[in-house]
Amino acid sequence: MRTRSLTVDAFKAIAAQLIVLHHFIAYSPMAEALSLTWSGLVSILFEDARMVVQVFLVTSGYLVARSFARQEKISPLPLIVRRYFRLLPSYFIALIITVLAAAAMRNNIEGATAALGVDSWLPGEPTWIKFLGHLFMVQNVLQLDALTVGVWYVSIDLQLFIATVFLIWLANFLRGKNYLKGHLILICCLSLMSLWFFNLNPDLDDYAVYFFGAYGLGMLAYWSTQNPRALKIFAFTVFMAIGAFVYAPRARIAIAIVTALCLYLATRLNPSDTLKARAKYLHLLSDSSYALFLNHFAIIIVLSGIWYRFQFQGDLSAWSFITLGWLLSFIFSLFVYKYFERPVVTWLASRIDLLWIKGQAS
Repeated sequence: MRTRSLTVDAFKAIAAQLIVLHHFIAYSPMAEALSLTWSGLVSILFEDARMVVQVFLVTSGYLVARSFARQEKISPLPLIVRRYFRLLPSYFIALIITVLAAAAMRNNIEGATAALGVDSWLPGEPTWIKFLGHLFMVQNVLQLDALTVGVWYVSIDLQLFIATVFLIWLANFLRGKNYLKGHLILICCLSLMSLWFFNLNPDLDDYAVYFFGAYGLGMLAYWSTQNPRALKIFAFTVFMAIGAFVYAPRARIAIAIVTALCLYLATRLNPSDTLKARAKYLHLLSDSSYALFLNHFAIIIVLSGIWYRFQFQGDLSAWSFITLGWLLSFIFSLFVYKYFERPVVTWLASRIDLLWIKGQAS
């Protein structure tokens, strides 16, 4: 059984909380009430907190690399199908509750924003084309308006996974017993192409190549802890990533580099048994971070509609609403993870494995 990384769990848990606060500031009317007296904090949460998406990208790559450890042969199709159904349950719940919340609060929010002379931030009316595009996680590619926040990241995550699976499969196919060296080189090359070229073009931010640099750094960070050759390639990639940052400074690249280095250095630490035993709540926060990342926006919509309906004002009301929203988001994400995401993902994975075994046997 693999030992969990407390660093990965901490990064995921903290990043998810910051994303929730960022969305409260970016969308809710409570942010406007706080902007005069808490302008510095509002600015940080609006401008900087969103950068923690890079932490998700790096940790996702790290965990994917760990899942591929010691797999000399992989079958792309079942891996991709399993990944899709791993992402789907919480994602599906988020789509449904956000569409319902937007429908319930649309008159309140759009009426209030129109009276204030600002554009409404609510997602547009859903259509079957939009919903199906989201369901298959291709809304980015099809240029469909998002039905909720965070779905762009899920689409990118699936693209990144598919690209990684085929890169590793190609390395396995071409290099045989030297598969490790082959896929390390391929991941390194695509990561550097992303950092030096693709990530400089904002028009590519709907596609995996734009984000592959951060994702690849995460994968190489894990593999570097398992193999001396991988460590050399990881060090070279980090050095070149720093060069890409110097060439064209981007905060997101700096965050990705620091996150990858922290994940590598954390493997040199040896947490005490007491700390490991007390980390169960951190594990739970980490495990439910995906549900939190996706499902908090519906709560923001409902609380914003109530705020506009009853014309609340002032710092105290704003902080009270944000605190209540954060608490409800946290409780709901734990519920979704424990009673829906985890059991559904486990059941789907077992069915996919069974069907694949039967298909191979026949």
